[in-house]
Order: sequence, then C-alpha cells, then structure tokens
Amino acid sequence: MRLRSENGFTLIEVLAAAGLLVSAGIVATLAAVAMLRLERAAHAEAVGLAVATEKLEELIAATPPARAGGNDETALDGVPVTRIWRVIAPASAPGLTRLEVTARWDRPRTTLLTLVAAVPAGAVLP
Repeated sequence: MRLRSENGFTLIEVLAAAGLLVSAGIVATLAAVAMLRLERAAHAEAVGLAVATEKLEELIAATPPARAGGNDETALDGVPVTRIWRVIAPASAPGLTRLEVTARWDRPRTTLLTLVAAVPAGAVLP
C-alpha cells in the first residue's frame, strides 16, 4: 500500500501566512503615518523658531527708542505664524531691556515658542 504524498499547504497554514502579511502591512502603514506627522511637526517648529529668531534679531539691531512691542502674522514654507513681541525694562535689572518674541502656529497642533534676550537699554549691539 502506498502513502499519499503530503506536498502543499493546508488552508489553515495559508490563512495564517496571509494574516501575518496583512498584520505586517498594517504596522508598516501606521509607522509611515506616524513618521509623516512627526516630520510635519518638526517642520512647523523649525519655521516658528526661524520667524521668532528673525524678529528678535530685528529688535536687537534696532536703536533703543525704535524698539516697541507689537504683533504681526507671517508665513514661511506654507506655515502661518503669529508673532507677538514685547520690550520690557525690568526693575530688577536696571540698564537692561528684556526683549521677548512669542511665535504661535496651529498646524499640526497649536504650539507656542518664546525667545527672550536681554540687551543694554541705552546702546545698540553691533
């Protein structure tokens, strides 16, 4: 009597293999989506930092009488940013002026970034 050949796969083995492939595909897709979100957030933070730094440098370079608080809206690389800046003469540090620039953007989530510098109140830095 001859035994039957057992070549091939059973239905359960095929379904198990297909399930593993589908699971791996889902995990890879979720990882790619997470990486894209992180990339967008990092890009927005870089833009916010760039526009805040630009405004802070403008305030530092301005003559002391020309320094004044204010706000504006700007955009860089498609990221709209609202900037608010303040010029403060702190009582605890006579002779210094505190400069603050806060940048706010909403995409991918609402984020605030504040840069602070202290400069001499009566002189312009080179």
